[in-house]
Amino acid sequence: MQKRTRIVAALLAAGILAVTAVALLAFIQPGAEDILTGALTTTEAITDGHAIVEFSGTMPDKDVSGTAEVWGKLNVGPNGEPALRVEVLSASQEDMGGVVFVADGVQFWLWNPVKNTVLTGTLAELKGKMAERAAAYDGEYDFDHEKPADVEHPETPAEAVAKLTEYFTVEKMGTEDVAGTPANKLRLIPIAEQMPEQIRAAGGLFYAWFRAADNAPLALEYTGSALGGGKATAVQLDLNQGVDDGQFSFIIPEGAEVINIADLEAPQVETLGEADAAALGLLVPVSLPDGAVLLETVDMMGTAVQRYSLPDGQSFTIAQGTPNDRFAPDGDSQTMTVRGVSATLYSDEANARTLLTWTEGETQFWIGGDLTPEETLAIAESLE
Repeated sequence: MQKRTRIVAALLAAGILAVTAVALLAFIQPGAEDILTGALTTTEAITDGHAIVEFSGTMPDKDVSGTAEVWGKLNVGPNGEPALRVEVLSASQEDMGGVVFVADGVQFWLWNPVKNTVLTGTLAELKGKMAERAAAYDGEYDFDHEKPADVEHPETPAEAVAKLTEYFTVEKMGTEDVAGTPANKLRLIPIAEQMPEQIRAAGGLFYAWFRAADNAPLALEYTGSALGGGKATAVQLDLNQGVDDGQFSFIIPEGAEVINIADLEAPQVETLGEADAAALGLLVPVSLPDGAVLLETVDMMGTAVQRYSLPDGQSFTIAQGTPNDRFAPDGDSQTMTVRGVSATLYSDEANARTLLTWTEGETQFWIGGDLTPEETLAIAESLE
């Protein structure tokens, strides 16, 4: 009897230990902010890296995908600037195949072997052109990361994560394998009232994957935006293994056409007047939420976009263009009938942000932004 009692006691003790171990394991699993802090800590220690990256992107007018090889290194330029080299190994777009981008910290070169052209200039000039391009589509945008002296800069990874969480809600989504490597998956949801109007109107959220062993970033995805999305995955990642400075030099191929970036004109986004909008057969809403004001109507890559403001800094857009079934935000959807055709509606948990999309003939419509489902449906039905 005593022997049986000891056995039962031992089994109970083992069970208690097992339950305790499981509970402790769950307790010590890193949370979302811990993973981000670890990732920044890992990044701070990186001096050089090499990766094979698979990428894909969906835009209103096309899809792109492919594979690229990337090298990076700190302290290569004359004043300690970082250097980068990217070679496109394969691509779905013919004119992207074999493209090479090299930056040595001061100068950059972008070679397109299909066209045999080399775009070159200083990195400062490249930064300026990027700002011009962003302004053409979205209004003023500051590409200069220098902030006023009275703005506090995060000095530690923990402080940087705390600043990030002022703009994003960060959630841990479990673990997944990325190219055979265990990785923690996070979801970063923009906090609407903290986002610029253009970003808020486009919508979307981020997913990020970090290597479980050291929190090194392995993949990043942007999805659920009215303007498209994309994903990049490092199927091979080597850190601090040594990269030769010779990787960041470039010799212009013989016979290549050399184009200086300073000579390029900034792209233009056409603002549509009433006559232009009418010529395109653009439908406009008769019913609008209280306080809605039309800001502009623009042609963005073949899609006509009407942008409206709402009180309290909110906004929404109405877009119509070539049917594009590739767009699908993250989250549950509802199917319903709008204007006599099948439509798909996406909404957040609070029913405060909504996207409605449907196709009539050769035209697809999107209505999305800071709207309730009821407001969105009313707008859709009033288009004429």
